Formats: sequence, structure tokens, C-alpha cells
Amino acid sequence: MRVVVIANPASGRGRSLAAADRICSALAARGIVPTRLPLDASSADLESACIGALAIVAVGGDGTVRSVSARVAGGSIPLAIVPAGTENLAAREFGFQCSPAALADRILAQQERSVDLGVIRRAGLPDHAFLVMVSAGFDADVVAALAARRRGPVTYLTYLLPILALLRHWQAPGFVAESGELGDAPADRIEAAGQLIIANARQYALRLNPARGADPADGLLDAVVLPARGGWSMVRWAIRLALTRGAVSGAWSAQGSVWRVQFDRPTMIQADGDSVAGGPVEQMEVALRPGALRMIDMRGA
Repeated sequence: MRVVVIANPASGRGRSLAAADRICSALAARGIVPTRLPLDASSADLESACIGALAIVAVGGDGTVRSVSARVAGGSIPLAIVPAGTENLAAREFGFQCSPAALADRILAQQERSVDLGVIRRAGLPDHAFLVMVSAGFDADVVAALAARRRGPVTYLTYLLPILALLRHWQAPGFVAESGELGDAPADRIEAAGQLIIANARQYALRLNPARGADPADGLLDAVVLPARGGWSMVRWAIRLALTRGAVSGAWSAQGSVWRVQFDRPTMIQADGDSVAGGPVEQMEVALRPGALRMIDMRGA
């Protein structure tokens, strides 16, 4: 019995390598042979390592999980997560904040589930997969500003300067978002300016969770709009989200399997906490691959 372990050494200021060692030890204690691969392993090496494997374990933050998910989607080997990043949104959503022993036991039990994988499509650019959410607005601009100045591991403190800088001059993008397949009459349409979140799962930074009803296995994407004009509007939204448990007054939300978005100017987008490569866009389509990702089922663990 084997399990493939893929760790990102840049995650968590070195914590990911120690976390990988712990899960490998827990697996070995149960007679499971761990096979270590780097995050940038070739497709041939990954395919070879996965033959007969019980699971693939991604060790790192949300960027690592997103990258591994995109590579293994559509296959029969389930994914497991060992969180070692800043927010660890996917690990939180899917219940992987557990001990190495508990995770090893669940892998050995071969309890699995299928979840949806999101995909961003843009003209002239490669498709970009995501697991948790994609957004445009203040958060995407903060993430882009941070990426431009990043010189090492990300912590909560490293977000502070980009946030403060953007608060003074940020202006919300305008957009039209429509649900439904291309050529069909839109089931829902919203024209607004502000923060747009299209979510496959509930989790969001600092547990603010704007898309509180999102289900990563229902074949639907939850679009949430927080109307805003400038940066201080987003501060007010953050406070409101932090203080409210249920539905948030003033926010607009709807569900659809596909969302098409037209921005009023080139706009940055982020997915699962990282800027989407390719720079700002004026149009995008956000869709789902229903049930494309097999995952170790941690429900009830």
C-alpha cells in the first residue's frame, strides 16, 4: 500500500516539510509506504507514483492544494490535505484540520467523496482551476499588490501594508454578471459595482465567509455581490460579515452552474487566495466540473 505525498517547501515558512514528515511517519506506522514528490514533479513522475496509490496528500497552503487539485482532477486517486499555509481555506472546508494519525486512519479506511472543481475561462488564456472561490474587487487587488512586493512567506501581517495603501484610493470595478450557458437567456443578472465572489465553498479569509450557503458538491456556484464604491465601503462590509452569522443584509446572491462576467475596465481576479496568472481581464466565464475531484471523506472524523 502506497500514498503519494506532495509538499510545497515554501508554505508556512518551512512548516510544510515538517508536516510532511509527520504524515509520512503516521502512514508508515500503519504499513503504508509514503512516496514523496516535489510540487513541480513532472506529469510522468506523478502518473507513475499514483499507480496503485491509496491517496495523494497535498501538504501546504491553498495555492498548493489548488495546484495539486488541478493536476489530479478527473482521476480515481483521492486527494487529502495537510494544511501548512496562512488561511488553509480548503482544509477548513473539507475537515482536514486533524492529526496525522486521524488522517492516516481515514486514508487506510478508503472513505471517499466527490466534490466539484471550479474553472475560470478567459479569451486567449489557459483555463485556471480553483477549489474554493474566485473573486474580483478589493481582495483581488490586495492579493495582486502583495504578490508584486512579496519576498518570502506570507503571514497575516504582510497583508497590512497593501490593504492600507489601497484603502486611500481604491475604486470598485463595475460589472455585469449573468448565470446560464452561453446563448441561453440568463437565469440571473446583476449589474453593480463592488466586490464579486463566485464561490464553490463557504470559506473565505478571516472566516468572513460571504457565501455561507455554498456547497462544493451541489454542482452550483454561489455568486455574492457586496455593493461598494471605495475602500472604506469594504471595511464596513468586513465588519458586517464578522458580526453577522446568517444572511447579510444588503448583499446580493444567486446560484448557477456557470457565471459570465463583463467588467467595465481591466480587473484583477484571484482564486483560492492567489492572483490568477495573465493579468487583469475584462471578461471571464466561471464554470464547474461537477464531481471532478475525488477526496478523502473527513465528515464525521
